[in-house]
Amino acid sequence: MAERDPTCIGRVRHVLGATVTVALDPDLAGVAPIWRGRLVPVGQVGSLVRFPQGPVSLVGSVVLVGIAQLADPLPPSQAPQQGDRWLQVQLLGEIDGLNAFQRGISTYPGLDDPVHFTTPDELVAIYPPPGPERVVVGGLSAAPDVPVALDAARLVTRHSAVVGSTGSGKTSAVASLLQSFISGGWASANIVLVDPHGEYASSLGATAATRSVRGEGDTLLRVPAWALPASDLLFTLTGLDGKTIVDRFSELVTAERRAFAADAEWLDVGTESINADTPIPFDLRRVWHRLDYDNRATVTQKTGGTDCVEDNGDPKTLTPARFTPYGPMAGEPVQCLTYHYYSPAPERLRLRLSDPQFDFFLEPPDPACPDPLVAMVSEWLGNKLPVSVLDFSGVPAEVADVAIGVVLQLLFEIATRSNEDGIGRKRPVLVVLEEAHRYLGSEASAHAARTATNRIAREGRKYGVGLMLVTQRPSELPDTALAQCGTIVALRLTNGSDQATVRTTLPDAVSGLASVLPSLRTGEALISGEAVVLPTRILIRRPEPEPHAGDPSLAGWRVSPSIDNDLTAVIARWRGLSEGTS
Repeated sequence: MAERDPTCIGRVRHVLGATVTVALDPDLAGVAPIWRGRLVPVGQVGSLVRFPQGPVSLVGSVVLVGIAQLADPLPPSQAPQQGDRWLQVQLLGEIDGLNAFQRGISTYPGLDDPVHFTTPDELVAIYPPPGPERVVVGGLSAAPDVPVALDAARLVTRHSAVVGSTGSGKTSAVASLLQSFISGGWASANIVLVDPHGEYASSLGATAATRSVRGEGDTLLRVPAWALPASDLLFTLTGLDGKTIVDRFSELVTAERRAFAADAEWLDVGTESINADTPIPFDLRRVWHRLDYDNRATVTQKTGGTDCVEDNGDPKTLTPARFTPYGPMAGEPVQCLTYHYYSPAPERLRLRLSDPQFDFFLEPPDPACPDPLVAMVSEWLGNKLPVSVLDFSGVPAEVADVAIGVVLQLLFEIATRSNEDGIGRKRPVLVVLEEAHRYLGSEASAHAARTATNRIAREGRKYGVGLMLVTQRPSELPDTALAQCGTIVALRLTNGSDQATVRTTLPDAVSGLASVLPSLRTGEALISGEAVVLPTRILIRRPEPEPHAGDPSLAGWRVSPSIDNDLTAVIARWRGLSEGTS
């Protein structure tokens, strides 16, 4: 009698298209046999099994496990024999005679054909080894020694999403992936990480450039408000988009852009070609001053009179002009034709310009300095470092939205205009957006960031701008944005609507794998999509060093004797003051 193959676990009992039901061998102890000193988790959803078919071996993924009993209401396709322990397997591809794996199948298993668990050698044939075009993310959950490497090009240019509940290891997964890019020979990568909580700088260290709106000198994140089109800038700062105010604001912005171009020696452009949307610097304070002047001026006559101005004010100090109050009844002076015509825009602009939290965004340009836009975009891209962290920790949501929206919009606009030089198709950019639901959710107020992100999601692939959305609430992301993500990395999800959202992104053949999402371990993920050869359950490699994303410590509660909470510096930062300022 021939000796039983130790890798054989059962026999084919039912074939319905690519769905195969396998009856486990009665002599198989449990569903995790020991092979070469290691447990093989045959009965785990997501594990792979093999169907030898001559020179070819079919490969399938376990999507359902069970025991058929006499009273089972399951149809025969799921419970073909009473009393059997069984697996339901979805066929995914095949290993040919050259030990090469390919998706799709050319034949089907026959009834009573043997079924085997996959050995590490066979798994290596299925999962491409790490190489210059792939980035390692971890190892198979069923065989941690087998590395899983993603197709870097598809991951970057065809968008992706990393989702998982709080505490599932989502931040560590992103940090590990970025560390793999850094150590994998991608020295000239352009990865821009939007970090709203300041968690990533500690795990990337000197291999990444970190800038913050609260930084100083080389760590200060500068974002140019003047680079936005006039109508977008007005809406961003005031929330107004009426035709009257937009038209007047655009006229003033055009005039100021042209005046700046005339004074800047580094600009060689005809002033007549400059309009309200040309990304040329201008002083927004001067625009505010003129708009406020028009909105409050009094004159000697409605038409043809002179302005009754007592003090012209000063745009630099945000001092408005002062006018002689208009007379009672029909006396002079009188209100000008545009008196209060532009309200409340001037006052809202002044409040923004005087808010220290917006200093990084509203810094007035200097015509004598070189082109500031070139320097700022280079800083966003980390200069010569492969990863750039834009830290928005401690920044109000509305401020972060404005800055993120401007950064993403300008990166995309530059990429669309790049040819052999610059960024884009020759040197793609990957934007990693943490807490993506904050900016893209249906209830989010992040107009600027949402608009820019959705545009990248729809059109970024054409111009070499990739997007990685990181969130604990995938159900709050717009369907358009998530549908554009070619690769999904799903860690543990406990919310039913979030699980259902991820399930819709999986191929129909393996949608049942979503059932494992609430039971995944910390740092374990289900990866599917274009960057991985098969939907795969993996253990993500721990980043070294770790990001600051762990739970808070209670060590401070045990300090004895008790101490006061010194909040002076914290409140000063909140008010936009430097530490120690009273």
